[in-house]
Amino acid sequence: MEMAERIKERRVLMGLTQEELGKKLGLQKSAIAKYENGRVENIKRSIIANMAKILECSPAYLMGWEDNLTIENADIIPDILSNNILLEHIKKLNALSKEHQQTIYDNISYWYEKEGH
Repeated sequence: MEMAERIKERRVLMGLTQEELGKKLGLQKSAIAKYENGRVENIKRSIIANMAKILECSPAYLMGWEDNLTIENADIIPDILSNNILLEHIKKLNALSKEHQQTIYDNISYWYEKEGH
């Protein structure tokens, strides 16, 4: 899989539009479209590094140098997959609008801090 395909695949998986990813990177939507179409091959290292953080993978994965995703906190994935209630809620959360997702994230942060974590 080429870098362009990996960028698009990760962006879509993270539920981001080209415009949203561009804003997070300080770029225009058109720049992201060019990356995903393979029209730009020499992307700045700093952009690749920041993009990898946003897309929760390693820069080497995006570049096509490795096939293994290096996801931070990957050790929690088995817990999520084995908890049917949590998994169903994640699926529902993923289907919500960005605005409603943010409301839920804010609520989780509030209660997390309230409990002293």
